[in-house]
This record gives sequence, structure tokens and C-alpha cells, in this order.
Amino acid sequence: MEQFATWLVNTYPLSEEKNRQLLKEALQLFRQGNVINVLVEGTSITGKVQDNGHRHILLDLELKDLSRCSCGATSLCTHQLATFLSFWSQTKTIASLIDRWKAEATKPSVDSSLLLQNKKIDSYSDTTLASWLAFVEYQHDQYKRSIPSTRTYLTGLTHAFFPKLRLQAPKKAEVRPLFLLHASLFCMQQVMKSYDSTQPYQYIVDLLHRFVDIVEEEAKALFHSAIAFQLDSLLKESKELIRNMLLQQEEPFIREIFYAYQFTWNDVFQRRNWMSKELIELEDNRSLQAELAKTHLLFLQKKDDEALKIVKNHTHQYAPYVFNWLHSLASAKAKDRLEIWLQTTLPMVTDYIHAEPTYDRKRQLTKHLLKLLTDYALETKHDAMYIEAMKHLMPYSYGEYEWYLFETKNFRKWVELQLWMGFELSGLESYKIKEIKKVDPYALFPLYHIAIQQAIGQRNRPAYKEATSLLKKLHSLYKKEKLEDVWLQYITQIKEGTKRLRSFQEELKKGRFTYD
Repeated sequence: MEQFATWLVNTYPLSEEKNRQLLKEALQLFRQGNVINVLVEGTSITGKVQDNGHRHILLDLELKDLSRCSCGATSLCTHQLATFLSFWSQTKTIASLIDRWKAEATKPSVDSSLLLQNKKIDSYSDTTLASWLAFVEYQHDQYKRSIPSTRTYLTGLTHAFFPKLRLQAPKKAEVRPLFLLHASLFCMQQVMKSYDSTQPYQYIVDLLHRFVDIVEEEAKALFHSAIAFQLDSLLKESKELIRNMLLQQEEPFIREIFYAYQFTWNDVFQRRNWMSKELIELEDNRSLQAELAKTHLLFLQKKDDEALKIVKNHTHQYAPYVFNWLHSLASAKAKDRLEIWLQTTLPMVTDYIHAEPTYDRKRQLTKHLLKLLTDYALETKHDAMYIEAMKHLMPYSYGEYEWYLFETKNFRKWVELQLWMGFELSGLESYKIKEIKKVDPYALFPLYHIAIQQAIGQRNRPAYKEATSLLKKLHSLYKKEKLEDVWLQYITQIKEGTKRLRSFQEELKKGRFTYD
């Protein structure tokens, strides 16, 4: 496999457009799941590719050029390459092969390497994206040479390298944000390349989100200048670069690159009304990355039925991505659209929250979702979805649900919630108990009954005194509700059931709980 990969990257260099197109089409076939029945026998790989009919492939890992495909191609075809990608992905990541391929394509000869070492790329043209990228690449190479240890590399990207690029960015207000946006995307790529078993995943994600935030900030800064004619060429190149970056990105960082895609389309490319053309570019691609991009473009066009149709086809995969769309609708106070989106996505989002591995993460997402639903409820005066979500998200929604029930004076449900959570009367806030005593004393009966039984069950003198004190408070509640006859039945049962507990009987006498 390694020998074939070496032959592949050397024979079909990505410096040539036809080879880049070959890889693009093969990736599309592979990601759409069109490669099936891949079998390995010795040095041969056979497979079948669904591409306007079945194409049968025989790859020979040793003889290479003698590989065959039923499409009739005389050299490596997209079907053969897609089959090899499927074989490669069984043991390694596709990204590792593509990185190796790109590195080989950009590897300079000895002479040109010497020239590059002596050539400083310390300037760039304001009007060409290629010169920006070359400048950033050179500055990055210089930065890597300057750091004393690779252990400081990632920290330095955020605290040294990017701040230096900010100082070197164009002064012209129209292009400066776009330059910084691309610098952020470049840094994101370097961070993702650095992810391995020695780096905690969450640390890498936190770094990526710092640059995602910069992308969002610079995209907003481009909002007004995005329609300027002089930016047309730069924006077209940027649009293609960001699309390809998303389509080629693999897990576990698809989400972070998709955020960058969303933010640039929200504030930059949408201004040029390029959405229809972008949808055409994505039309035949069925990968998760492409489906997410299509959903967002349809969302921006307010074609909610079409967008939600895609969402329904990818329920478990889409749940993490739904929050941004819900947040956008809530922020825009688009209550009708938000209701449509909530009806479809709320079940998948609540299931996703319950499936998260840690309590902190579940609580964080619950808080975020309920904040959105609170805003929606206040705007529409309809809180049914808010209540439903709180119920489904228990126990992570306890704080919000408890507050809601108390504020709406639904005290009996409030008490049920405390009992369900296993909370004791002594641990509840006294001002709330006092308020419920005023408004609905009957609601507190279960809390007192359980507290009294628990105290008696401890079988010691201090607990018996506590039980007697609670009985006095409960008696006053029965009086307030005019249920003296029920009280007599209750206290009689208590006395009868504790006849053998001499110390408790003594406490009852001291409390004047005597027979009539």
C-alpha cells in the first residue's frame, strides 16, 4: 500500500490541474459511499464503483500501470483512485495521504530550495490572494525556525505568530479584514495538523475556537465592503478556498471549519448573492460537509422546508450543528421560523444532550438551549416548548424548571420535583417554603410526611425531637387547610406505629400530642 501511494503521489503530482481534478472527483465518489465490495487478494484490490452504472476495478499494488477499470481508461481513473482511497481509509486517514501528496507536489528541487532560503517574502500585493498565502506561509516558516522548542509552537501561534500577522496586515480598510480572515484559517489548519495523541483534544478545540472567533469578527467587519467591485476577484477565490477547505475536512474538526464557512456566508459571500451558484457547486456531493453547507445556504435563503428536509435525513449527525441556526433565528426574533425549526430539531437536540459524556457538558448545552427557548417564550407568549424541553432535559434542567414552577406558583409540581430529585425539606430554601405556606399549604404535606418518617427512622433522641418539631409545623398546616379530622387519623397512625419507640413516645408527650 505504501509503495503504491509513493508511486501515486510521484506519478500524478497535484501541481497539475488535471491531477487535482482527478483527486477531487475520486474523493467525491468515496465520500458519497459509492465505492463498494472492496476485496484484497495478495497484491490485488478489486472493487465496484457506482458512477452512472457499475464500474469494476482491479488495482495491482505492485504493477500499478497494469491496473484496469471497466470504464476503459488507459491511465489511472477516478474509479481506481476512489477504490484506493477506500482501501487506504481502512487503516489510515485520507487526510494523511492528501497531506503527503500536497507535500510532494510543493517540495522544491535542491536548487530552488537554496533560492527560497535566500529569498525573503516580506511583502505582498493587496490584490492577490496567492501573494497573501505565500507571505503567511513564509512568515510561518520563519516563526517555526525561531521558537526554541516545539512544545511552545501552539501557544505561540495565538500569542506571537498571529499578533505579528495582525501588525503586518494591509492598512486599507476594505481588504484588511479579508487578509486577517485568511490568516486565521491558515492558523486553524496548522492547529489541526498538530493534533495527535500527545495533545489533548479539548486543548486543540479551544485553540481552534479562538481562530473561529476571529473569522466571525473579520467576516462582520467585511459586511459593508463585501459588495465593493475591487474585492470581486479576492472574494471569488476566497469562496472557493473555504468551500474546498470544508469539503476536504475530516472528523473530528468538521464542526470548526463549518463554523468558519457559516460566518463567511452570513456576512461576506451572501452580499454578492452567490448562494445559487454555490448550491450548484455542491449539488452532487452527498458528504456530511456538503450537506451542512447546503443546509446553511437554504437557511440563509429562508427555504426552511428544503433545509429541514436535509436535517431530517441526518438527525444524529446534525444535532451539534443545530444550535447556531436556532440562535440566529432567536436573535433575529424570527418567531415563526424558529417555531418551525424547533418542532423538527428539539427532539434530536435533547437526545444529543443526554448522550454527551460529561455532566458539565450536558449542563452547558442545556443552559444554552433553554436560554434560546426562554427568549422564544417571552417573544411569543407561548411556553409549551420551553416546558417540554425542561421536562425532557431533567436533571440537567433542574435549576430552570424549579425556578419556572415556583415563579408561576405551580407549587404542587414544585414539590413533586423536589421529591423526584430526592431533596429533603431541610435543604430547601426557607423563603420558598414560607411563600408556599401562605399560598398553598397543602402542597407541602408530602415533604413534611417524608421528613418526619426519615427523622423517626434514625432511632435517636435528637432525631425524635426533630420529628416532633416537624409534626407541630405540619399540624398548623392541617389546621390552616381545615383538615383536623384527617390530622387526627394521621397522628393516631404515627402513635400506633411507634409504640415500641419509648423515647419517641416521650417526645410526643412533651409536645402534647396526646390522645383525645
